[in-house]
Amino acid sequence: MGEEGILRYALIGTGQMGKKYARMLKDHQVRRSAVTAVVARSAANQEWARENLGEEVLICRDEDELYQHGEVFDAVLITTPHRLHPAMAVRAIQEGKCVLCDKPSGASIADAVQINRTWEQTCSSNGSMPVFGMMFHQRTYGKYRRIKDLLQHDALGKITRVQMENSRYFRTDHYHRSSPWRSSWEGEGGGALINQGSHLLDIWQWLFGLPVSIYAMIPFGKYNDFMVDDEATLFMEYPDKMTGTFILSTQEGTWLERLEIVGTRGRILMENDTLTCTCYRQDTRAYASSAMCDAREELTEVLVEKKDYPVDDRPYINMLDNFWLAAVAGEPLIAPGIEGINSLEIINASYLSAWKGRKISLPIDPWEYDKELKQHVKLEQDKKAAEAEQLKRDS
Repeated sequence: MGEEGILRYALIGTGQMGKKYARMLKDHQVRRSAVTAVVARSAANQEWARENLGEEVLICRDEDELYQHGEVFDAVLITTPHRLHPAMAVRAIQEGKCVLCDKPSGASIADAVQINRTWEQTCSSNGSMPVFGMMFHQRTYGKYRRIKDLLQHDALGKITRVQMENSRYFRTDHYHRSSPWRSSWEGEGGGALINQGSHLLDIWQWLFGLPVSIYAMIPFGKYNDFMVDDEATLFMEYPDKMTGTFILSTQEGTWLERLEIVGTRGRILMENDTLTCTCYRQDTRAYASSAMCDAREELTEVLVEKKDYPVDDRPYINMLDNFWLAAVAGEPLIAPGIEGINSLEIINASYLSAWKGRKISLPIDPWEYDKELKQHVKLEQDKKAAEAEQLKRDS
């Protein structure tokens, strides 16, 4: 730890999000935190770091060079393409550094298993717990925190049905072409589900836990000329017969963020940033068995809350502040790193279901999924090679 309790970050990755975090730290927006080192591989990003972060920040070309100067940083903030996250997180933990990783943990749950095991082994062998967190910033949103509070206080009774629908992440061709690793099995480990869906499915599992089975309908490349997903519909089952439907689309013109939670004592409806909670004066199970009528004529509904939650303009800063509190004062993390495996489990099970055309039980075999993913990477590589060869012949 630096002077006066300053948490010193080494930033690995200087893409869009890496630059964003670097500016927050450089501009002192984050509580007692600073960027003291950065890994920037390209000449352009090295120049950006020199111009924007100052001479006092160590600029390294790779991780090997970074860890030769381990004395200048306490924590690693990982903002690289997905497939690089696991090895980087594992090394940082082994080097005794705190780790804050952007989503997801990796491309497959085998990656997340490796990170979690390394963290657990390090904790048991050293007798200390290096702080390991995930950047699931949507957990800081007021609307989701209120929903979690209502559910924890059993406001809806037994939850019977959940539906989440989201089309706010519209993505253009320009976005998909912005980096060579984007929107591919090889570079990203998937498409919409593993990218935009990581945040949403983290909220899903944070609120409801993991399902016992998933059936996924995924029209791969529905709107784009690639082999990964740009839309997905997931059907989930839970042990107590709760059912869930999750819908994600990245090329619908209408901005929609909707979550409906139905229970035996009421309903929560979140539409964009408006949250409405209504409850019944009697549990519907008791009402159904005792009412002297044929339907809901005697079921009284009460509006508990209807509130607009303003858009939070500080979610990343809140996460970084929380990470400082965890590293310095032992405060609980908003998003512990070991929980990164949960949303990835749902994503991997969904891809497996779509590939095999059947319902998949959870937990899945990490190594089976890894094998299937490698096969789809190979198919994607073969398709690109064939297209390149055809283009060569046509020219």
